[in-house]
Amino acid sequence: MADYAAEPASRGIGRSLLLTLPVALWALLMFSRALMLPGVAVKVAALLTLVFLVTLFFQMVRTRQTNRWRRWFFATLGFLFPIGFVWELVALRGSMSIPMEKMIAGDTPFCFMVIPMILLPAALTRTVIFPGAILPTASNPHSIAAMIGLWMAATLVLGKGWCAYGCFFGGIEEGVAAMPRKARVRKIDGRWRLVPWAVLAAIVLLSLATFAPTYCEWLCPFKTITEYAEVRSIETAIQAGIFLSLFFGLVIVMPWLTKKRTQCAFFCPFGAFQSLFNKIHIFDIRIRRDQCTDCVLCQNSCPTMALNKQSVADDKTLINCMHCGACVDICHKDAAVWHIKGTPVGTAPERARLLHLYAAWGFAIMFGGSIIAGTLTKMLGFLG
Repeated sequence: MADYAAEPASRGIGRSLLLTLPVALWALLMFSRALMLPGVAVKVAALLTLVFLVTLFFQMVRTRQTNRWRRWFFATLGFLFPIGFVWELVALRGSMSIPMEKMIAGDTPFCFMVIPMILLPAALTRTVIFPGAILPTASNPHSIAAMIGLWMAATLVLGKGWCAYGCFFGGIEEGVAAMPRKARVRKIDGRWRLVPWAVLAAIVLLSLATFAPTYCEWLCPFKTITEYAEVRSIETAIQAGIFLSLFFGLVIVMPWLTKKRTQCAFFCPFGAFQSLFNKIHIFDIRIRRDQCTDCVLCQNSCPTMALNKQSVADDKTLINCMHCGACVDICHKDAAVWHIKGTPVGTAPERARLLHLYAAWGFAIMFGGSIIAGTLTKMLGFLG
């Protein structure tokens, strides 16, 4: 194992600004079109978003802390996304609910959650089991092709890190989990981590058997804050009740009690599916056993319980690690470190962190930044 010297607690402002410059230029490029569009609201929204994201990156560079500043972005994305999405739906359709005739016409926005369910039917029967448009339309810009392309790009850049930098749903539970000072429920059986894999297997097989996106129809908590089938029958009323119960239980109540991302860690099938791509992702987080004192701070800090006693002993995180950096930030002994696969553990971990952040934050600006700016534009336009 390579020798490792502890990094200073923080960087100087000048060096931090220099390291932030590439991200600032990328953000300026991403928002340049919005800054030149007519209308005060769109310009102000773009500028606010640009400054917000660049400032957060500067703070991550200067303080050498990742999760604290990443969480501000992620929670902001989580809370603003449903506002902008519902606003758009109401403007286009007059309601959050999707009438049956719209579904039949393929006018349903495609969600990345559907991806695991459509793969087997598409491969075996060349059928897309989702009532959406393949290409964007005026009434449905969230098309199947656009979202799958976005998911592929995010997966190459982030792996399971999608759940920490890209998932506009996860920011809600992460924001709720950050609110209480202390967890009211501290002991959670680690076997709950197996549930998302069981849900994933069940929905993939059921979707193949029924030729319908089972999770979307019956189990998705986030239908509560996006779109759902119009309640016209006992069946759709039961579905709405399940959506509401899961949302308030897994996304609001349990994160508040546990300070964990309970929906992501203990239920979400897409999170389990995305974990598979950590195997090919270039970055990971490792534990240096020669530095570790088994204080369990890293285990307690992980929002998805991607560390346990055995994984720490094996000097690595579990497959469901989303690279949020909470464990690295809290480790006072520099035992938890960022790592580039194929290199000795402990070799230039800060360089590995920065390289990961450039990729992750570049995607966050392009994707999450556009969502934040779009929602702010609507809100400022309404106020002004």
